[in-house]
Amino acid sequence: MKAVIEREELVRGIQAVLDIVPSKSTLPVLSNILVHASPDGIELSATDLDISIVCGVSGKVEEPGSTTVPARKFSEIVRELPDETITVVAEENKVTIERQAGLEGTYVLMSVPAEDFPELPVEIDGPEMNFGGGDEDGGLSGDLLGDMISKTVFAVSRDETRPVLNGVLWQVREGRTTMVATDGHRLVKFSKTLQGPEGKQVVTEAIVPPRALNHVLKLVSGGSRLQKVAFGQNHLMFELIDSEDFDGDGGEDIRLFTRLIEGPYVDYEQVIPTGNSKRMYITNSALAPAVRRVSILASSQTHQVRIELGQNQVELSANSQEIGGEAKESLDARYEEDAMAIGYNAGYLLDILRRIESDEVVFELDCAVTAGIIRPVDQAEGEDYLCLLMPLRLSE
Repeated sequence: MKAVIEREELVRGIQAVLDIVPSKSTLPVLSNILVHASPDGIELSATDLDISIVCGVSGKVEEPGSTTVPARKFSEIVRELPDETITVVAEENKVTIERQAGLEGTYVLMSVPAEDFPELPVEIDGPEMNFGGGDEDGGLSGDLLGDMISKTVFAVSRDETRPVLNGVLWQVREGRTTMVATDGHRLVKFSKTLQGPEGKQVVTEAIVPPRALNHVLKLVSGGSRLQKVAFGQNHLMFELIDSEDFDGDGGEDIRLFTRLIEGPYVDYEQVIPTGNSKRMYITNSALAPAVRRVSILASSQTHQVRIELGQNQVELSANSQEIGGEAKESLDARYEEDAMAIGYNAGYLLDILRRIESDEVVFELDCAVTAGIIRPVDQAEGEDYLCLLMPLRLSE
């Protein structure tokens, strides 16, 4: 195999796949990147057997072929090279990286045959959602999916005894898409009406591992644009395109495949209370910093912040028996119901508040021992974002 690639383009491809390479594995070849060069183009691939990624890179193929190269060392070498043309040559048991532009330099790495690399998924047979457009033209926007991921994935459970809670439930139901995550202490749900005809043709659901969703979010944040999602029986495929190839004239696409978590998911609708009639409205830009400050003196075990609601006023307090400290702050709020006190885990509460973009939030409450619902007051048309938070037993 022999391929000529611009260093900047090779770095882009390596960055796209490197996070999928496992740091430790019982299968040594998984610590390598698969490099495949054919007349159709050049592809870099990586897998940990649960998540697989294939990234196309632009370049000239002088001799078709495939090989695998140690991912970390390959990345370190290419990153340190100046921006110039690089030649990658694969021969028996080794890969040579050659500098060009008149400056000699060669770097040789031991390789593993491409035949030893696990077979990767190619296509997914199932319902598809296309993300070529946006809300303004009636289509679906990849930015919307990125927003839904960032606002839900943080609440996924890390308790491996309940595997279904280790993923995000993604539902598409005739014109509406919903993501849900819960760890038993909190639950977040983000729903969005799909205006265009594309989303209304899809009816499906999947429990998606958070690592795959976080990598998609990283790719989108880095400038890649989501094109398509295909829902298979056991796998999901995200297809993205590089930001510099939006005209579609190149092969710089990225395909990420992830195994799905087997369900069924919990009946989250039964968990969300419908009778929370007490409303407390407060400015998020005042509440979040106050919670952070007060929580400094919260118990290191419970992280409890006590919230006392009175007529148009909220008092936050915390105390730590470990260091004998206490903190209190009072904030203005809109609340005209009976006085009550409720305790929350400060970390969980801050996780929610920092993801609410509206400057005013509303707490929908019932009593001190039942779950409260926190929502942004201002939401885009067709959106519904809510966060359920279980209270803590108040420490007197």
